[in-house]
Amino acid sequence: MFQQRIITGLALVALFVVIFLFSPPWLVCVVATLIILLASWEFLEMALPEQAFGDRLLCLALASLIPMAALPGRADCLTGSLFVSIFALGVRSLFSRKELRARFEELQFTLFGIFYVSFTLSHFVLLRNLEDWKPWIFFILIVTYFGDVTAFFSGTRWGRKKLSPLLSPKKTVEGALGGLLATVLAGYACKLVFFPALTSYQALWVAALLSVSGQLGDLLESLVKRSYGIKDSGALLPGHGGILDRIDSILLAGPVGYYLAILI
Repeated sequence: MFQQRIITGLALVALFVVIFLFSPPWLVCVVATLIILLASWEFLEMALPEQAFGDRLLCLALASLIPMAALPGRADCLTGSLFVSIFALGVRSLFSRKELRARFEELQFTLFGIFYVSFTLSHFVLLRNLEDWKPWIFFILIVTYFGDVTAFFSGTRWGRKKLSPLLSPKKTVEGALGGLLATVLAGYACKLVFFPALTSYQALWVAALLSVSGQLGDLLESLVKRSYGIKDSGALLPGHGGILDRIDSILLAGPVGYYLAILI
């Protein structure tokens, strides 16, 4: 299980790095949109399995609009596209024939899904337009992946105290601390190898924040799955669940990394 997790994680990180480094911005946007559509479909299947097909298509269309809006590299375009989603889904709920509470609950679920999947992941498209985007892409993906794997390993090996039994029975405090420590070390190593522009202090606290946001992203997806009694978000990756299961850590880490890059 641990070896499979390492191999799958490395493959995804390698794929993302190759796409970001050697593809034009439009292709990065296309790949991000495809991942967003797959992950959004999995989320809607969990939260709204009986959603009408036309409403499902509307949600997916709005989700795909957000990474396209991020392509010029302007955060205001990204937030503008999010407003379009709020406006369109809000109008749709006003003219729905469903019972009032059902309308509002569907509006909540769809808006959260678009924000949770599309809005967050689209920050990687924004990252592509920063001046120092290459080291930042490396830093975010490597540090987050390393922390995720180490948290899983240390929790399996030494974990005793449950971190959040209701959300994820297998996650432990020892695993979370092990992931945090490993992430900080990985962040310092990344600074020495390919990101000398960062000071040692910056590398350490940025890595720590990425670790925390990555683990919170993992728990947030667990909250969604446990709420509906679902083990995996999908079956796209046999033995590893769905695409949402594999990108849950970077959904929050990506935006955190982007805004830290802007801040620094």
